Order: sequence, then structure tokens, then C-alpha cells
Amino acid sequence: MTMPSERARSLVWAGAFLVELAKDESLPLAVRRAAVVIARHFPTTYDISYMARLPFPMVEIESPDEIAAWLKDYPHGPLRDSTRLAWPEEKRANLGRRKPVH
Repeated sequence: MTMPSERARSLVWAGAFLVELAKDESLPLAVRRAAVVIARHFPTTYDISYMARLPFPMVEIESPDEIAAWLKDYPHGPLRDSTRLAWPEEKRANLGRRKPVH
């Protein structure tokens, strides 16, 4: 049986994971773009906290008060309302231009 704190932690982790995927330039462009699209509609830490405060929630969720401890493996942090993920673009190939030597 999933406990409310485990459910909240899983949502916070999943949001942070989407942020990590979107910002990892070593991943294929399609994966990074999919992460951005999903993150746009995924609950933020604010949404999770709000759902936890509802008087009669359909799914019981504990308020994510321990967010900092949960995110030690996610350097870019959780998915917050303030998170802005840029649309991933192809890296432009170096057009044979050389850097000036000083």
C-alpha cells in the first residue's frame, strides 16, 4: 500500500526527473523535447502542496515538506511554478570556423 508521503515524494521525484531529462544535452533531442512537453502539464511542487490541503482529496497526498532531502540526486531541482524549460534545439554544427588565436 502506498503511503501519502510516498505518493508526494514520487510526484516530486518525477517532476525533477523531467527537468533533468530536459536539460541533459547528452540525450537525444526527441527525449528532451518529450520531457519538456510532459513537464508543461505535470504537477509542480505548488500543485502537490495544494492537493495535499484539499479537504476531501480523491487521492490522499501528504504535503511535500521534505523536498530538499528528497532532491539530493537532482541537481536542477524540482519542477516548480517558476521552472522554465527552453524548447530543446539541435546543436549547430561548427561551420569550419576556427577560433581566433590570441
